[in-house]
Amino acid sequence: MSKLRTAVLGAGGIVGQRFCEMLSSHPYFDIPDIYGSERSAGRPLSEVVILPEHRIGEELLQMKMKALTEEAVKREKYDVIFSALPSDAALRFEEDLCSSGNRVFTNASPNRMKPNVPLVVPEVNHEHLSAVEGRKGFIVANGNCSAIGLAMGLKPLERFGLRSVEVTTLQALSGAGYPGVPSLDASGNVIPFIDSEEEKLQQEIPKMFGNLASGEILPSGIIVRATCTRVPVRDGHMESVTVQLGQAVTFPEVADAFSSFRSLPQELSLPSAPLRPVILRMERNRPQPLLDVNAGEPFSARGMAATVGRLRVEGSTVRFVILTHNTIRGAAGGSLLNAEIMHARKVL
Repeated sequence: MSKLRTAVLGAGGIVGQRFCEMLSSHPYFDIPDIYGSERSAGRPLSEVVILPEHRIGEELLQMKMKALTEEAVKREKYDVIFSALPSDAALRFEEDLCSSGNRVFTNASPNRMKPNVPLVVPEVNHEHLSAVEGRKGFIVANGNCSAIGLAMGLKPLERFGLRSVEVTTLQALSGAGYPGVPSLDASGNVIPFIDSEEEKLQQEIPKMFGNLASGEILPSGIIVRATCTRVPVRDGHMESVTVQLGQAVTFPEVADAFSSFRSLPQELSLPSAPLRPVILRMERNRPQPLLDVNAGEPFSARGMAATVGRLRVEGSTVRFVILTHNTIRGAAGGSLLNAEIMHARKVL
C-alpha cells in the first residue's frame, strides 16, 4: 500500500519537529514538504532543529522548508496535513484549508471548541472521529497538553461515574514553546499562572467526555476546577488530581482500572500506540519527569504513555498524580495517533 502524502505546517517549532520526528519512516505517511515561517524558508530543517535529542531521519533533516502560504499548500493536494501552527496562524489557515477539501489534524487551539470539530484523545473518545467521516475536508483537533494527560487519567475511572475534578498542574518549560520562559524567571522558581490554561482544561475535558449527536459534540456535565503553574522542568507535565466519583470504590478496584485500561489504538496495534496507555507506579516517589517522561513501548510509542502514581482512595474520592510528555503525547503524538486511527478505518 502506498503511503499518504503529508505536510507538516509549522515545522520550525518544537511541536512541528516532534511531528517530523514521529513521521520519519512512518509506515502510513510520507512527508514530501515541510512548511515554516518566511524566516525559515529555504533552510534545511537541520539548521533550525531545537530539540536537544531527536530521531528525525537524515533525509528529512536535509529537506528545505517552504514558506507557508495558503496557495502553496492547496496546490500540492496532500492527503493529510499536520498543523503545529501558532494560534494566530492556525486561525487564518486551518479553516480555509478544510473548506478547500483538506484533512487537517491540528495541535493548535483556535478550532478546538467548535461543535463540529472533534477534540480527540484516541484512547478516550475515538468515537468522536466519526463526526467527520464522509466529509471531503475536515479538522480534527487534539487538546491542550495538560487536558490530554488529565483525560487519560480520568478515562479508566469513567466506569465509576465522574462527577467533579480538582487539578493542579506543574507544567514543563517546553510547553511555552521556544525560547519560552526567560531563564531568570524560570530558574529556581515556580510561576503560579499560565494565561488561558485553566480555561482550556475546564472547557476541553467536558467536550472530550461529551456525546456525539448529529455530527456535533455535546459537552458532558463533569465539573473541572484547575490551577496551572509553570515549573523549571524541560519536558513533562505533571498533574495532581482529585476526582469525585459517583460511587464508593476500593483501592484494588481503582488500581485495576488503571492497570487494565486499553482502548481502540491498542486493539488496532497502531504504530504510535503504547501497549499500556496508562502505567500505574506503586512507588511512593513516582512518577518523576526525569525518570518517566518517555514512558511507552514499543520504541515507536516512546513518550506516548501516561504514568500514574501516588494513588489514594477514600470512599468516592480518588487522588493521584499523572505525568505525560507534553510535546509528544500532549501534542504531536496525540494528533498523529488520531490520523492513524482514521487511516486504519480507511477514512483517509
